[in-house]
Amino acid sequence: MTSTSTTRNAANDAPRLGPDLLYLLQRLPRERWPAEAAHGTAGVWLNMHASLRHGQRQLEALAQQWQHKAVDWVGFRKQALPMLDAHLGHLHGHHRLEDQHYFPAMRRAEPRLDKGFNLRAADHERIDASVRDLQRLRTQLAHASPAEAAAWQCAHDMARALPVCGTLLAQHLGDEEDLVIPLLALSEAAPRAA
Repeated sequence: MTSTSTTRNAANDAPRLGPDLLYLLQRLPRERWPAEAAHGTAGVWLNMHASLRHGQRQLEALAQQWQHKAVDWVGFRKQALPMLDAHLGHLHGHHRLEDQHYFPAMRRAEPRLDKGFNLRAADHERIDASVRDLQRLRTQLAHASPAEAAAWQCAHDMARALPVCGTLLAQHLGDEEDLVIPLLALSEAAPRAA
């Protein structure tokens, strides 16, 4: 588990959830997660989110290399295509599992968090719109020739779109963790305490 998975110190990563949704986080605050939420489903969830953050950081670092002319167009495309495929596939799979399995079960287990899960679903829609934009650019990049001006513009557009998706994803992951990690860790700890 990385420190970014348990802290929220960036100005644009402040919680958007009110106290009515953070009551479990008050019982199990982030600073206790390394000891109390590092195992079981909560630990798997944190590791999954750490992996998503890592993939996003890698893509944004590549975008910065492109913007600073530290990588040429061919190198950018060669690296961006497989990185995007892996990252976006991972993100889609994670969201599908949440939407179809985990969130419905969590809504039943803790109905007071229903509003929070509605916000997560709305986030998924916003992130999906950003992902569709990246997928469109990925397709253009895959079929472009470096001799075409449009190919270079596509790389520029992708370099600008990646941090937009990253901002949405960072906020979403942090908010989701504030809801989900305490719920999972506390519910998994309850049978051990009994």
